[in-house]
Amino acid sequence: MSMMRQVSISEIKVGQRLRSVDPDHVEVISQSMRDCSKVLTPLTLREDKKSGALHLIAGAHRLAAAKKAGFETVPCEIHKNLSVDEARLMEIDENLCRHELNPLDRAAFLAERKSVYETLYPATKAGVAGANVRHGSANDMMSFADDIAEKTGWSKRTIERHVRLHQLLDAQARKKIIGTELARNQSELLALVRFEPDRQREIVELLLAGDVKRVSQAAARLEGRVSGPDKQSREAKVARALDAWNRLDKRGQDFFLEQIGVDRLCRFLEPRAPKLEAAD
Repeated sequence: MSMMRQVSISEIKVGQRLRSVDPDHVEVISQSMRDCSKVLTPLTLREDKKSGALHLIAGAHRLAAAKKAGFETVPCEIHKNLSVDEARLMEIDENLCRHELNPLDRAAFLAERKSVYETLYPATKAGVAGANVRHGSANDMMSFADDIAEKTGWSKRTIERHVRLHQLLDAQARKKIIGTELARNQSELLALVRFEPDRQREIVELLLAGDVKRVSQAAARLEGRVSGPDKQSREAKVARALDAWNRLDKRGQDFFLEQIGVDRLCRFLEPRAPKLEAAD
């Protein structure tokens, strides 16, 4: 059972959310509210049966935008007979269906939805072998996947892949990449979770430091292999040095040879002799 009414913003308890509010998205919504002079889409709340407290289910961005726009009250749909798990399911579905999520957040929402869904409907796991449960096979989540696939239009394979990504991603590594470019790159996230948790954290540190740009390059660096960018960097430096040499006149080249030693330079440049002869 639910009812609609205006609720004071100060009464709404937000609690722990799966995803932080995006300031840019809030600004867009807030400007729209100012233009319309009202909140067009109601927030969804759960009323605690005992205390009567109003807990936010869906609409964190709208709530933040209403505050920014200077509203004191917002329209809300209040559900009176929802359990905590049912409210959690509504929150997840609101985010999955209404707002565009990056691959990192989508994986987290789907994994949490699977957990909540199977708490509410434990029969969906009935008859599943222990090994399948441990390894997160398709049979383990089939009913869950069917349900969310109908709501979102995603394939069951896509849903299962995202859930598996979240399960394999180290929690510390995930916390560090929230809001980064890596969080928006699904192929790189899938590459990251192929490694053990300790190595995932090391790879993330290299990526965030800007030393490398890809998971494969970070892994190569950690394993002592020469990664692509390192090799390209050396080749670029050599090319610049040769270009500088070719721009020198005869006196400049003679002075340079005196500074570093003729024998050393000749050994270094021998494979490139035709280029130097052409320059003369």
